[in-house]
Amino acid sequence: MHAPKWRTGAGVLTLLAWLASCGPNKTVEYPLIETANTNALDIAKVELTDSATILHTDAYYRPHNWIRISSESYLQAGGKRYMLTGAEGITPDSLFWMPESGEASFTLRFEPLPSGTPSFDFIESDCEDCFKLFGIDLTGKKTFDTPDEVPEDLRQADGDTAVPDPIFKTGTTTVNVHFLHYRPELGKEANLYVNTLFGTQQPYTATIDPETGKASFSFLQCGTAKAAVVLNNSAAGSAWLAPGETTELYVDMRALGYYLSLRREEKKKTTYPAPFQRLYSSGTYANLNNIDNQLDNSPYYGMDLFTGEFADYRMTSAEYAAHVVDTYKTLEDSIARSNLSPLKKEMKLLALRQDALSAMAQGNYLREHNYRYTNRQWDYNFKVEGIEPLKPEDAKAICQLFDINDPKLLMGENVLDYVSAACSSSFDWPQLAGIQKGLVKDLRQIAGYPAKAENVALTDADFAQMKAMDNPFYLEAFTLMQKKAKDELAAVEAKSKVETTPDVPKERLFDALIAPHKGKVVLVDFWNTWCGPCRAAIQANEPLKSSSLKSDDLVWIYIANETSPIVKYKTMIPDIQGLHYRLNQEQWDYLCDKFKIDGIPSYVLVDKSGTYKLRNDFRNHKLMEETIQTHRAVTEAIVQGDSVGAKCAMIMHLTYNRQMLVKMMQERKAGNKTDDNKE
Repeated sequence: MHAPKWRTGAGVLTLLAWLASCGPNKTVEYPLIETANTNALDIAKVELTDSATILHTDAYYRPHNWIRISSESYLQAGGKRYMLTGAEGITPDSLFWMPESGEASFTLRFEPLPSGTPSFDFIESDCEDCFKLFGIDLTGKKTFDTPDEVPEDLRQADGDTAVPDPIFKTGTTTVNVHFLHYRPELGKEANLYVNTLFGTQQPYTATIDPETGKASFSFLQCGTAKAAVVLNNSAAGSAWLAPGETTELYVDMRALGYYLSLRREEKKKTTYPAPFQRLYSSGTYANLNNIDNQLDNSPYYGMDLFTGEFADYRMTSAEYAAHVVDTYKTLEDSIARSNLSPLKKEMKLLALRQDALSAMAQGNYLREHNYRYTNRQWDYNFKVEGIEPLKPEDAKAICQLFDINDPKLLMGENVLDYVSAACSSSFDWPQLAGIQKGLVKDLRQIAGYPAKAENVALTDADFAQMKAMDNPFYLEAFTLMQKKAKDELAAVEAKSKVETTPDVPKERLFDALIAPHKGKVVLVDFWNTWCGPCRAAIQANEPLKSSSLKSDDLVWIYIANETSPIVKYKTMIPDIQGLHYRLNQEQWDYLCDKFKIDGIPSYVLVDKSGTYKLRNDFRNHKLMEETIQTHRAVTEAIVQGDSVGAKCAMIMHLTYNRQMLVKMMQERKAGNKTDDNKE
């Protein structure tokens, strides 16, 4: 018998359709992903068969850094788990080193999903930091619809209006954040980072209701402020807030899914996804917020000051100033010719002007940064010579382009940069711009007041100076800020203990700090309240003090400085076991120079004899734990006169270090071979 011959194209199509209907096999290219806790992973293709679900996965991460996929990864659909059964291009539980491109691909194979499954989640085990992709669509959906939960009156956005003026008032502000499409795995706490018109940032934290996805914040607000909503260290949206108002924010958590779609389209060089609204707002600034949170493919009009490539370090003062002016004019013209709405054009222009003033104020630093970037010279003990200081007569050119005293500059995206530039000691901006009064003079006058208020340090003379200012807002604001800090300090004062810093010359300070603990192992932690990695490291170390590192012969010393606001500092330290010292700037700078500290957290380990050394390898907490345990074992052996035991402990420590290094080198080598094979 001969196989039948299909004589027409229609017959071929009929056969293909019949074959497709005979089995559960299905392929979905670039499925829409609802939300995620990362942008490092994407799904290029899903293959559904009767024996497996196969994810063709793209990874995006820093070159020569590693990622890892757990062998306990699973898919979740209909309340059931479908476990990882195999992988190609990556070895589960092993370090996968990213190539030079920062992009890689691999395949993950799972137990088969039931036929007809509309969507599923990818869960890279149940740890908090593991990769999680939610709502991976299998129906062919390509765009996100407007959430039904958003009230109709909050969906309006008029791009033909002007940017509103800042409000110079005080009041208690309430912000209710409604996370739409919320999953508890995305984070249990939300953060609100409020950028004030004083050039400072105030962080607030609130618990998210797991049932409603709502988090509420209430705080003293002085003047208009822009707040960033952050969940699991990812920006979820931003909003301008009017002081004294209750503002409802509806945050669409599918924004990260939109970003994944956007990256796909950029990679394929095809059409961009439709614009996406990541946040809806009520209140005075509702329209501004709704326009500002429309995500689309509009170009970036900033100066990219900190890339290292903004300016050539060999530029003279006149050349640099001309470069800033020319760059500003080019970008200003691009904004004017763009298809953006009038409101968005004004917002982009305000941000550009903030950039331009910052570029002039930091002209010397930015050219030095370019030198270090160009020459890969990141040792800040190395002094860069030969850069001509930016001259006032050249910097003045920026004042002729726009009004640097315009209050609307407080409404631009880069408000912190603008305030910092306006207050910079590099140039006397009022003199250069011919400013007799107004915003710039006011900001320069109160430049140090936010920190003083946080530390309950404003004096009668400070308040007298504010009373004489034209705008009564500043006196009102700082009076309330200091009172708030004073009340909060009184509430925590009795619960916290700050050790008295030894009254010795700075050259003898460190020895004086550790002298009472001779014969013990001492770990000295340099940190500050505003340092996120510091806080994370402390949180990771705390459980060790009551478990593997519990010992009367181990002393924890924590050193901060006066940049840690006193209220926040004294609020935090009761939960950190150890001895706490808060140094002045001179003492801190001396110790940083003494130990060549390149950033915080930094650690100094002191052994039983009082010998000490900077140990920034302790940023690896596993190594820190093992090393301290070794020091304790060696100390105990020496005290007992057991020289053999001391040698054995040290040998075990060195062996551990060697094994760790060898393992990482092997895994990196294996990763490089895999990358070479792919090429």
